Order: sequence, then structure tokens, then C-alpha cells
Amino acid sequence: MNITNLHPLARTGLVVLTVVGSVGLCLILSPTRLPGMEILGVGPSWLVMWTIAWSLQRSLWHAATAGVVLGLIQDAMTFPAAATLGTVPTHVLSLTTVGVLTFWLYKRHYLDDTILSVSIATFLLTLVSESITGLQYLVEVAIEQSIEISINSFGYIWANQSSVILISAILSGLWMPILYYPLHLWWQQISANNKLT
Repeated sequence: MNITNLHPLARTGLVVLTVVGSVGLCLILSPTRLPGMEILGVGPSWLVMWTIAWSLQRSLWHAATAGVVLGLIQDAMTFPAAATLGTVPTHVLSLTTVGVLTFWLYKRHYLDDTILSVSIATFLLTLVSESITGLQYLVEVAIEQSIEISINSFGYIWANQSSVILISAILSGLWMPILYYPLHLWWQQISANNKLT
């Protein structure tokens, strides 16, 4: 498709459609467990992956805003299930951190836009994101219980969560090229055509 011939408003509509469509796809894939997409019931962190793909070559404002918006969307999706457990951590903090760290790593040239670099960064940033969510659970337990019980709870939570965090990070790193590559090519094409006009 030659988008240079399109009206600027139509190009903007395509960008919005791509963003909304790709976020929608990630939201659909988040609870889905297809063969090869899960290990021990844990799947990739699709919204973390999208936040990383978006935050590369964007401003700090765009990266942080994407984290906040996607975090609120994920909170809305997981709130009923989390509320029945008695703990309600927010994903806003973890996804905003991922967006800001991606921006920072890219601007400091620790991260480039190659698939290998992005996959490794996805692995590491998924570890960060899942750890932040786990720490929120721990803080809530510490608030509700005494310090002594909280220390014991920390060991229990870490023993259970560490395998989930690692599996999620591995799967996210492996699946990232499938999400990142088409989005990256499309956004590059849109950016190049916007510079020509």
C-alpha cells in the first residue's frame, strides 16, 4: 500500500487504527493461552511488549502516557479477579516504569531497534514489570499483617512468584519479534512519509 498518496487525515486515521488495533489484539491475547504461548499456565506479557515497542523512538511523554493508559486498561481487566483475592495491585506503576526505562535505554544507546536487542530488553523489562507487581502484593501483605509475618510471607510470595516472573519474561522475549517487527516497519513507513510531506 502506497500511503504517500493518501490525504494527511487518512494517514492519521491509519496510525490511530494501527495503535488501537494492535492494543486491542494485545488485550485479546493477554488471557489467551494457545499452544506454544504458555508454560505452566503463564503466558507472555503482551501489554509490556506493546509498551516497549511503542516507547522506542518516542518521547518521554509518549512512553509514560502509554504506560499509564495501558496500566489503567489492564487494571480494569483484572480488577474483579484481584478484588476477590483481597489485593488490588495497579499495573500503572509497572507499565509506566517500563515505558520510561525503554525511553531512557534507547536515548542512552543501551538499546537499539534491532529485533535481538528489543527481545533482550523485553526479557529484562518484563522481569522489572512483574517484580514491581509482586512488590505491590508484598507491601499490601505487610500493611495488613505484622512485620514478622510479612517476612515469612515474602519468602512464600517470592518462591511462588519467581517462577511466574521468569517464565513470563522468557515468553515475552521470545514472542516480542512477532509483535514488534510489523509494528516497527509500519511506524517507520508512516514516519518516513510524514517527513516527505
